[in-house]
Amino acid sequence: MNNGAFDVLDRNNPEYEENRKVFNAACTAQPLYIVLPKTAEDVSHILKTAKEYNTPISVRSGGHSYTCNGIKQDAIHLVMTNFNRIEEVNTGESETGKAAWLGTGAIWGNVLRTLDPEHTSYPHGQCRSVGVGGFLLGGGVNWLGTYNKYGYGAEGIVKMNAVLADGSIVTVDKDRTTYQDGRVVNHTPDNNLFFGLRGAGSSLAIVTEFLYIVHNEPETRPAIVLIWLDDEADVEHFLQVSKSTTKYSFMINHQISADGFWERPILAPLMRAFPLAMQALKVANGKLAFPVQVMITDITLGAGTTTSPVPAVQFLQANGVEVLGDNFLNTMAITALSGGQMGAFHFVFDRVANILYEEIEKEQEVWRASEYSSISLNYGSLTSTAGFAGQFIHDQYTGMKRTLFLSPVIAKSCSFCFWMLHFRHRQGHTQISTSHPISTRTDKHQDNSVEINLTCMFEPSKTQCTDVVNEMRAKIDNNLSGQDYSKYYNFPSCSTKTDIDWKRLYWGDNVSQLMKIKQFWDPTDMFHHCQSLNNTDQKCCPFPHSN
Repeated sequence: MNNGAFDVLDRNNPEYEENRKVFNAACTAQPLYIVLPKTAEDVSHILKTAKEYNTPISVRSGGHSYTCNGIKQDAIHLVMTNFNRIEEVNTGESETGKAAWLGTGAIWGNVLRTLDPEHTSYPHGQCRSVGVGGFLLGGGVNWLGTYNKYGYGAEGIVKMNAVLADGSIVTVDKDRTTYQDGRVVNHTPDNNLFFGLRGAGSSLAIVTEFLYIVHNEPETRPAIVLIWLDDEADVEHFLQVSKSTTKYSFMINHQISADGFWERPILAPLMRAFPLAMQALKVANGKLAFPVQVMITDITLGAGTTTSPVPAVQFLQANGVEVLGDNFLNTMAITALSGGQMGAFHFVFDRVANILYEEIEKEQEVWRASEYSSISLNYGSLTSTAGFAGQFIHDQYTGMKRTLFLSPVIAKSCSFCFWMLHFRHRQGHTQISTSHPISTRTDKHQDNSVEINLTCMFEPSKTQCTDVVNEMRAKIDNNLSGQDYSKYYNFPSCSTKTDIDWKRLYWGDNVSQLMKIKQFWDPTDMFHHCQSLNNTDQKCCPFPHSN
């Protein structure tokens, strides 16, 4: 491929393999060429060349890639790491007066270091190695409070610079798409690229930069509290409690890791001790289930940088949630350790837990690409916990009542498993999202629902771990048979049932409009991948279920 300024790597180039790698080692595709464009004009040239030689393309922003959508066999693979602009600007185009230009190849860790969360806030990737482009084009959910406070990340996009399938360079805002040569296409329902890109963007164009709303107050860190969920009724009760407040956002976080998985000097010994501590608490309290961490974030305006743990605990207790420390023996022990003040215990635990969480964030950002394979399940818009609570509590590998905290999941070769229950109770909407909704499924009932995610990582040579997630998926699929639910775009669309319309799980009733927008801007389907609008593969998944 003849190029000017950008780099082209073929399979014989020593840098090829390093640039081929994405986070998920399950993504084994070998592109024909890897290109690292530096400008929008480079991207335009590459797309025109791919079309001339009838060669497929794939695009990588951060390369986190649970689904392997960001890389394709025998394709021209665009690695967008040079598009890493992070520049805060004052602009009347943002409802807050403040925004940032973010390159699609920037990662959220670098964004957070540039746009200080001590003074500003915005929805961002939970894992700091996530790329800006994949996060925003797929909707963009942050589970620690900014979603419930401000909405989806995609709802903070003001405008985008992009390259179309024919190589045209354009700017896309809420009303129109403007070509570099001055031509203008005013948006109608059938060609609204602004609507389509914010949720189905990887099917429609390559976005190089986003103008993104920045809010003029600090990001609030969560309080972390241990509670007991002994049975399915407790999980359902917690969902109802989460709906009863406009002050707090809740996420239940539970992790299982093999010994030696974590490497940071502070993190490694703490993560070795944590299972033993949880086992001791379970036994000492005569419980059948382990205590579970709840991350509670104050989502009110002006909340400040941290959520106070004591009022959060008091809220849970007042609403019938059993918090660690609520029985007589714990009260005696904790008051003795904390100088007679129960609140002091919760404050100290919260500080230690937040340090632990920050260490996890730092290590996640430097995880080595292709070191582990990953497999996930995801279900959203659930108005009841009945479809999954049985598995969350009783599953022999990942449930709260499994035999050991260092559970049989390790024997199944899983190095790390992460359970997340995100309680959606959003309070805020950006003005632009109210007048110009995004294309990810946004049914009204999602504002008061629960989303679950289980992700497991394992060494590529060991595949028994996939049984854990696939068996869980099969059970939940059966439990939810005939019920309505959604999936988040950045997770696999795989299911054990072939009759599930996975496009509707992502885009809901927007599918027909998106197909018209796709036909207008990309009639030859240049931007085709496993989860794109024109894909018909019902089991779009790196590890399909064996049955």
